[in-house]
Amino acid sequence: MARPIILSNGEMAIGLNPFGLVHDFYYPYVGLENHSSERASRHRVGLFVEGAIHWITDGTWQISQRYLPGRLIGKTVATNEWLGFAIEFQDFVDSELNVFARNVEVINLGDRERSAKLYMHQAFIISEAADGHDTAQYIPKGATPDHNHEAILHYKGKRCFLIGGENLQKGTDFDSFSIGTFGQFHDGDHEGVWRDAEDGELARNPVERVQTDSIMQFDLDFQPHDSARVHYHLAAGKSLHEVRRALAKFRSDTLLTRLMKTGQYWAEWIEPAAAAAEVKIAPEYRENFLSSLLTLKSMMDRRGAVMASIDTEMLKYTRDAYVDCWPRDASYTYWAFLRLGYYNELKQFFRFARDVLTEEGFFWQMYRPDASVGPNSHAYVHDGDVAPPIQSDETATTLFLFVKAVQQAVRSGEKLEGWSELWENLGRPMANFLSDFIDPITKLPRPSYELWEVAYETSTYTTAATYGALNAAADLAEMFHETDNVIKWRNVTSEIREHADMLWNEKKDFFYKGFWRRNDGRTDFDDRIDASSFYAAWAFNLFDRDKVAKAFEIFTQRFNIDSENIASPRFEGDDYNRVIPNSDGNPWFIISFWLAQYQLDEPGGDREFARKVLDWANDQITRTNILPEQVSPLDGSMISAAPLAWSHAEFINTCLDFGIVDKGEDHEIST
Repeated sequence: MARPIILSNGEMAIGLNPFGLVHDFYYPYVGLENHSSERASRHRVGLFVEGAIHWITDGTWQISQRYLPGRLIGKTVATNEWLGFAIEFQDFVDSELNVFARNVEVINLGDRERSAKLYMHQAFIISEAADGHDTAQYIPKGATPDHNHEAILHYKGKRCFLIGGENLQKGTDFDSFSIGTFGQFHDGDHEGVWRDAEDGELARNPVERVQTDSIMQFDLDFQPHDSARVHYHLAAGKSLHEVRRALAKFRSDTLLTRLMKTGQYWAEWIEPAAAAAEVKIAPEYRENFLSSLLTLKSMMDRRGAVMASIDTEMLKYTRDAYVDCWPRDASYTYWAFLRLGYYNELKQFFRFARDVLTEEGFFWQMYRPDASVGPNSHAYVHDGDVAPPIQSDETATTLFLFVKAVQQAVRSGEKLEGWSELWENLGRPMANFLSDFIDPITKLPRPSYELWEVAYETSTYTTAATYGALNAAADLAEMFHETDNVIKWRNVTSEIREHADMLWNEKKDFFYKGFWRRNDGRTDFDDRIDASSFYAAWAFNLFDRDKVAKAFEIFTQRFNIDSENIASPRFEGDDYNRVIPNSDGNPWFIISFWLAQYQLDEPGGDREFARKVLDWANDQITRTNILPEQVSPLDGSMISAAPLAWSHAEFINTCLDFGIVDKGEDHEIST
């Protein structure tokens, strides 16, 4: 189940599922410490009407979801025609305070007077650990001198969550409550305190320990075709004092004031991209172009890391999840920000990259947003060959992005000296590592895990990315007057260029995916046709255009890609989450975007093909708010992480290429 709405301020991030319920709740990092997650009971919402409870997950509600245009403010509408009620939510994470808020309107669709009880439930696995040390307490008004409202407190250690509400119709905070537990205990399974709402009367239990949940009740009365409004707010902090202060500030300003302030923040943040969209983006793609940028921003921690995805649904079916920062994925994501001139976000990422870069000058596979090393699926030993478990292309793409960002910033009027510290502690060490990470026999990069994390080899993708990055680094070294480094890195790229034909497969008229030169002198070639080989050869300008054009032709023939079939797998025999056994795998949005970008860059390229790719993605975003990693070739349903940052970034890049192609501008990733 995807996350069609993600709300964030760079420190607190909330992922709402297709029912509008809180599914992922991150604090104090975007992507780290999910206090909800797949293992917890959902934060349920229900309406008790005429003797029965109706949870919005019960199958009788029609749900629609969208963002308010140009703002990280979600709108979810749940309509139950049979019941005669609708519930509308305006949801946001405050731009300044760590408060998640919901402006809720309950609407009587019928032509008679009625009463209802709205139930708002929350459940936590605080700090992702069910270790028995959490507590939930009801806090009455006046419990302390500075506590002027009823609230419910969940806490464990240095993580505190204070939940409150306002029944605007009755002038109360909330009209009833209860606190309970969920999970397995010595006395059996506890489903959660939400069960207490099913008779319309809450037990008002004031405290519980160990894996706790809580629920609030709001009593509402309606005239025919009438509505009533409820405000819900959840503050997060590292101490009780901090959450009380945050919630007191929020309530003193009022929810509507904070909503408008947050809306204004996002309107100002998106303005540069909106202005660019007016002149660079085709009108039919503008709305989703901007919403994609906001989606990317929602997955960025304020300290610079960007999560590949914050969707944890994958953990329900596999051991895999994308709630980490891959430097490569981050670089492709921030490329879109570079093209739109968002330098603050770029510098945050470069500072993060500087802090996590190893002494040797490379990156590990992935990182958590607190700059600690993330999980690693790679080995140190490869048939007797010992090497660091890395993907050297991650260092290359980050270096390439860094150089291009510095060059563009200087062209825009920034002083080169302002980038000196990052050059010394990030750019130059990366370039030195890449220039040294060369096989003395082949003159190409040493083997490492390739882009898709499937094979340990010297891949075409990694070779081309290394070539492009070192060429770019040499250009920047010239600007810094570092003659020795210019010569050193140019010599390496010259040798890569001279020996790169080793990666061309004459039999298939395509690039080898890669090769591995074993210690005994044998060389194993990987001849699988892979989109990344073609893409990198073109984007980083390693091979001549004739070879690239031939590779494009072979790739599209092999996978039957044309204007009527635009969905493409990654490579031959890809079995990752494969739906059809023994097939070449599922379609990936990224691959189709790459093919479209190439068509838009080539003189006489098929612009209609690119349009159809964009239409396909645009329709996906219009229906679901998000782009996933893959889709099923059978029914088009979303597979794997959704949203995926890289998919949204390539949508933005393709929109920019499509919108400006007639002006004769080059594809901007090309060296």
